[in-house]
Amino acid sequence: MKVSGANHHPEVQAFLILERVPGSKEFDVSVLLQADGKLVGKTSLGTVAESQEVLLSLRWDQPRQRFVASSHAAGSVPVLSFIPFALPGDAHDAVPPEFSMTKSFVLNSDVSNSREAHEKRSEV
Repeated sequence: MKVSGANHHPEVQAFLILERVPGSKEFDVSVLLQADGKLVGKTSLGTVAESQEVLLSLRWDQPRQRFVASSHAAGSVPVLSFIPFALPGDAHDAVPPEFSMTKSFVLNSDVSNSREAHEKRSEV
């Protein structure tokens, strides 16, 4: 995801990171944010088992100047996390107030399967 505001506002990028837990069939899920190539923050969204469906979302909370990241795997409690993102001065429009992204994944690392992840994407 990339978001660029008007004029000289920073380019904001969000990265979804899936890391296999050594010796298991689970993945640690996290989100990393950068602005103009510099780290803003990284947050953990819990662990998801292989072949388990997980719903991930990232939205902008403009009044509190932060990103809200969440994950919800079937049969587990949702995880909610926040990444503050304050800009100097009056640069409050660097991220559109309506920004929201949701992705649904079923993680599959079976190398014999040509599709490693099934993905449905919905952006607002």
